Amino acid sequence: MFKKTVLANGLRIITAPMQGTNTVTILVLCETGSDNDPENELGISHFLEHMFFKGTKRRPTPQILAKELDSMGGYSNAFTSHEMTGYHIKVGKIYYPKALDILADVYVNSLLNAEEINRERQVILEERKLRYEDPGIYIGFLWEELVFGSRHGGFSSMGTEEIIRNLPTESFREYFNTQYTAPDTIVIVAGSFEENQAISDMTRLFGNVRATTPRPPVEYSESQTVPGLKINHREKGDQTHIALGFRGFAADDPDRYTGNLLSTVLGSSFSSRMFDTIREKMGLAYHVYTDHTNYKNRGYLFTYAGVGHQNVEKAISAMMTEYRKIVEEPIGDEELERAKNSSKGRSLIQLESSDAVASFVGMEEALTREPLTVDEVFAKIDAITPAQIQAFAKRIMCPDRLNLALIGPREDKGPFEGILAEF
Repeated sequence: MFKKTVLANGLRIITAPMQGTNTVTILVLCETGSDNDPENELGISHFLEHMFFKGTKRRPTPQILAKELDSMGGYSNAFTSHEMTGYHIKVGKIYYPKALDILADVYVNSLLNAEEINRERQVILEERKLRYEDPGIYIGFLWEELVFGSRHGGFSSMGTEEIIRNLPTESFREYFNTQYTAPDTIVIVAGSFEENQAISDMTRLFGNVRATTPRPPVEYSESQTVPGLKINHREKGDQTHIALGFRGFAADDPDRYTGNLLSTVLGSSFSSRMFDTIREKMGLAYHVYTDHTNYKNRGYLFTYAGVGHQNVEKAISAMMTEYRKIVEEPIGDEELERAKNSSKGRSLIQLESSDAVASFVGMEEALTREPLTVDEVFAKIDAITPAQIQAFAKRIMCPDRLNLALIGPREDKGPFEGILAEF
């Protein structure tokens, strides 16, 4: 269970006490991300995230912050996505007051020093190279660019090299003052702590965050009418990386949990259809999975596999066959029940840790503003029928939603366009 408290400035606090744990996780989410980046400053949300650990008024250097964090033996990190930026610390419960003080200080009082910004530019570019040079990571960027467009919606949070090198230092303070506001901030505490004291502490530490209205994200619009195809040509490597699937729906879609369960059926376990066909029966790939993702205003479902160059068409055709089957033939009761149990069982295992609980509740609050309890989510899963699975498959698996992203040595689009045209 969790409790939601809204402060006078609009900032939301969510407390989720847990029994049987010695840890506590504090997660601060700001509902701003790469979707909010100005056109000439793409990547600033992610860059700014890095700067929050480079010094505050009370802790003026990154070394002071690092030593304090290390002295608790905890874990701290941050992330930037399309729609939100998050900062979290997980510690043993005895260090909760200190961890909360540090995270609040970082979020509210970061210096955004020009010297530190200039020093971090190359670090950002090295991170960007790391992600773009790894095809297993870059296939996700390529897929979203194909499905959602090459700018807002589909552009990665990493920005471009030219922009990162030339972002004016004053832009960081302007973005922070505009976007890091109370109405778009959520503070989540999960684990072993005293709830009333935690609410009091967070009210004191975050109650003065500015209550202004942030700049909204750039509006996203859909325009796909035919199957989409995008190839990133790379001679290096022994595998072709495939992402094949469909443009989907937003997080407020009534069939969201049906889509999640369909993803489980297709490729989220050893007995799933894609895994069984592509790996076990055909022996084409080691790593194969299906993912269903929902953002506030868009979504997708796709299957990934890394295969030998000679097996690309075979793997794509096998995926297409499984997609057709799920559209044409209702899933059996036994298979559906297995998928439901798998989904619920994995959720329970993941939610044993305080960081997972904080993420679960916080992400749902950011996406929908109406986070559900685990029992409420399970009730939705249990209510899904074979007919609903098939109806959702028919709704999402259409030629005007179909997309294929590839990373590998192939350049000729013709064979792949032919396969897509057959769907």
